[in-house]
Amino acid sequence: MKTHLTAVLASGLLYASFASGTENATAVTADRVSVFKAPLVCPAAPQIGCGSASKPILLDLERQPGVLEAWLNRAGTIIAVVWKPESDAETRSKVATGLKEDRATELRGDSQDKAVQDFLSGKGWYHGADVDRLSEEEADIIAARLVRWVQAKSSLAKEKAEGLQRAFADTLRKDLTGKSVGPNRLEDVAREYLDQEQIKILKEAIKDEVAIENGERPVPNEG
Repeated sequence: MKTHLTAVLASGLLYASFASGTENATAVTADRVSVFKAPLVCPAAPQIGCGSASKPILLDLERQPGVLEAWLNRAGTIIAVVWKPESDAETRSKVATGLKEDRATELRGDSQDKAVQDFLSGKGWYHGADVDRLSEEEADIIAARLVRWVQAKSSLAKEKAEGLQRAFADTLRKDLTGKSVGPNRLEDVAREYLDQEQIKILKEAIKDEVAIENGERPVPNEG
């Protein structure tokens, strides 16, 4: 995720049920679900999970033998794996071992029970590639923050600010969801809306945003 977002700076469909092609929510019971604590909070938007970081993990999980579905909670802190009915202990253990490489550890005891029940509620969980919705939300958050930075240091008409934010969000959404065609530089996108002095301000904002994404500084208090 850092690679994709840092490159573009420097140069989320919610499922209400656990429907797959063959099963629905009523067929999924607690014994068919394993939950793993995962470090997938979005650095640039810590209130949500990171779509671009979690997407390859979830898609890879769903290619593993014995795995029916893989989900991420909205906060980006828990991965839920729904097992196929025929999955055995050895298969599940291999998947759990693989997840350790992504720094995800299986929950046990009360934490496990609570997370499984939350998952079975069907609210606030994203399935496979649908974590793109989180990436889109992240893009909107970053776009708004960049525009606020420019507004704080220069005079920017409301209509220009709104247009710039939409343009930034569109560019970032494409990048974070892997839909970009060729390199996209926010600086180039902004030239339609900003003068040269404001472009300099934007460059400062972009550097600041990269530092946030790389964990070099905290997300600013945005009230």
